[in-house]
Amino acid sequence: MAQQPDAPNRAESTKSLDRIAGFFRMPIVHVALVAIGLIGLIFEFKYPGTTFPGSVAAICFVLFFWSFSFVGEFIVLAVLLFLLGLVLLGLEVFIIPGLGFAGVAGAALMFFGLLLVTLQHWPSDPEEWAEVGATFGGLAIALVVGVAGAIALTWSLPSVPLLNRMVLAPPEEEPSTVPTSLSNSGMVALLGAMGVAVTPLRPAGKAQFGEQFLDVIAEGDYVPPGNRVRVVEIEGSRIVVKEI
Repeated sequence: MAQQPDAPNRAESTKSLDRIAGFFRMPIVHVALVAIGLIGLIFEFKYPGTTFPGSVAAICFVLFFWSFSFVGEFIVLAVLLFLLGLVLLGLEVFIIPGLGFAGVAGAALMFFGLLLVTLQHWPSDPEEWAEVGATFGGLAIALVVGVAGAIALTWSLPSVPLLNRMVLAPPEEEPSTVPTSLSNSGMVALLGAMGVAVTPLRPAGKAQFGEQFLDVIAEGDYVPPGNRVRVVEIEGSRIVVKEI
């Protein structure tokens, strides 16, 4: 009986959290969360190891899913689908680049997870399906804004003070000499060439060979930037290097 006065406090705390969640559920706010989250996610995939964009993305998506957990019926399934999509995108970017299917499936699952978590229940009439359509449109706008924002940020980042420190500048050393103009048919000439990693290879990243900056995949889990590498395998446009 002595703890009964705490009940109103707990109820008031719940109402306060619900008001905060309601703010993040507002269309303009949750669209902004998704757009900013996508920008951070794309940037983290493009420049692995920068951590700040990935942290911002994680915060945005956690707030998005948390806010709809107060009303959504499919929160667990939506989170699982989103995480599965994220894993498939990671496979496409870092493990098996160029496969295509994993990236498309991952993006579709992430988008469906974002849409599913906004549903209070499965739509049962035209009015509710219209609301789903409006939510779909808002998320599609967030997707377009996120991709466009990531492209613009990547393009302008080297000229932005402070932020440009997140992008590793190419080393001045040119450790090997290879042809300065490479075509697809001349890729085989790279076999055995020595270069230097200009981004972390986890295992995918960029390496410099003479004046060329190429996308490569490292044998092993990780090669720090600045370490020397050698091309040990070429399969189509897939260049495999090994730390030396």
